Amino acid sequence: MLSDDDVKWLETPQPGWSALRLPHMILEDSFVSGDSSGRRLSLRFFRHDPDRSLRAKVIFGPGTQGPPGHAHGGSMAAVLDDAMGGAAWMQGHPVVAAELTARFKTMLPLGARCVVEAWVSAVDGRKVRVAGRLRQGDGDTVFAEGEALFITLDPKKFGVLTSEASRIFSELDEGTS
Repeated sequence: MLSDDDVKWLETPQPGWSALRLPHMILEDSFVSGDSSGRRLSLRFFRHDPDRSLRAKVIFGPGTQGPPGHAHGGSMAAVLDDAMGGAAWMQGHPVVAAELTARFKTMLPLGARCVVEAWVSAVDGRKVRVAGRLRQGDGDTVFAEGEALFITLDPKKFGVLTSEASRIFSELDEGTS
């Protein structure tokens, strides 16, 4: 489904970005990032090195269609949720979502190359607040924005994901120091 140019665009980090595998990506059937066919969501995660926030490149395939020729709002919200949760994990917070607000700004055409930006905005005990934005990959058009409240859980509840997170993020930190 994806062209060679689309795959190259997805895989190539922008300046100041480092490729990133989030812990949940070891699960083959992850709802958002587990489709390798290009039919649903094609997504690659990166760390924005200057501020250690999360970036992702995403292409919404035909399996995400809502209004004819455009991505379903639920697929856009799911991508924001995944990226915002990933931003929290990157900062050392093993979290699950408790509350998510998405604001849709304009319809997102299927096949558009998009960038997601997500960052932790506040931490208060076990509560981690994160914000995010889904925008056109080569422009300023914002398709959706979101905020979420995540709750930190005991790392034991995540099993192998916690050890995978420690390994991934320590390797990433070693590569940028």
